[in-house]
Formats: sequence, structure tokens, C-alpha cells
Amino acid sequence: MNIDLVKKFIENYKPGDNLKKPDNEILEFAKKMLPKEIVYLWENYGFGNYGNGIIKIVDPRDYMNSLYTWLGEKDFNKIPIMMSAFGDIFYYRKLEDNENDISLLDIHYRQIDVCAYSYQDFFNDYIIDSEIKKNVLRENLYNVAVSQLGSLEYNEIFFFTPALIIGGAEDIKYIKKGSASVHHQVLLQISN
Repeated sequence: MNIDLVKKFIENYKPGDNLKKPDNEILEFAKKMLPKEIVYLWENYGFGNYGNGIIKIVDPRDYMNSLYTWLGEKDFNKIPIMMSAFGDIFYYRKLEDNENDISLLDIHYRQIDVCAYSYQDFFNDYIIDSEIKKNVLRENLYNVAVSQLGSLEYNEIFFFTPALIIGGAEDIKYIKKGSASVHHQVLLQISN
């Protein structure tokens, strides 16, 4: 296990105050399905807001149904592990015995992108890259939203009204905050 991956993430995204430790059920699942470093992060820090809430480490059970609905199928080799403050889901994909990647479901533009072709590259490079913070996590917009709308709770995200897919814009005047799972469902209904 490479603890430096976790340390690097923690250095860039300070853990929030109200983190929730995982229960035995999700830990047993994680030990079978996820890399040891992710399990270590959960056990030693927990689920909740990191980096003042710009990113969340999530309990997969909270977002699996949403992810699988977006993807069109249940596939337990795809596990949500993080979410941006704007509700985009980062998920681990086990491809083969020694092959994996981290992908991103962008709920606003209905896109799926591979972020890194291994979880090591994701933690070592991708998620701490300044361009990723600026463009994918929408760091500047996030900071303005926090200053105007307040910090996010674990289950909250910032979202756009109207939705970006139907003409909204990435501008503070279109941002509201609310339940992540509810907004995921709203965007799914708009697509249908």
C-alpha cells in the first residue's frame, strides 16, 4: 500500500470537521472491491467534505443508484468514491485483475471521461493538478458560491438553474445549493 497517495490528497484537500467513519458493511465491501489506499482513506479520515467542501469523499451506497441509473446498468465494478461540489461523480472502475481507472460522470453536460488510467495516477497527478481544480472542480466559481451561499453540508451540492443542459450558464447568478441526490434525479428527469 502506498500511503503517500493518501497523504498527497490530504495535503491538497484538508479533511473537514464533520467526517463520518464507515461502518463494517461498507468496509467489508470496499476491502473486496477497492484499492487499499482508498479503504485507508475511509478508515483513517472518513466520508464528508474535503478542501473546504470542493470535493467530497462519499459513501458509495449514497450514490450507487444514481450512478447506475446514469450509466444505464448496475455494475459493481464501478463504484462512486468522490463527488465534486457541483455534483459530478468520480468513480473507480475495476477493469481486469490488475487494471483500473477513475472516471468522471459530469452530470451537467452528460459526459463521461476517464480521469486517469489508474487510481495511483488519479491521486498522484490528476486530482491535485491546478488545471483540474480550475476547470473540472470549478474552483473559482466554487469560491464565489461559498462566499455568497455558504458552505456545503455533506449531502449538498451547488447546482445550476436552469440546468446547463437546457440553457443555464456557469455563472454565480444561476447557482443554488441543495440536496445532491435530489438534483441528480432532477437532471435525470430532464434528460428523459
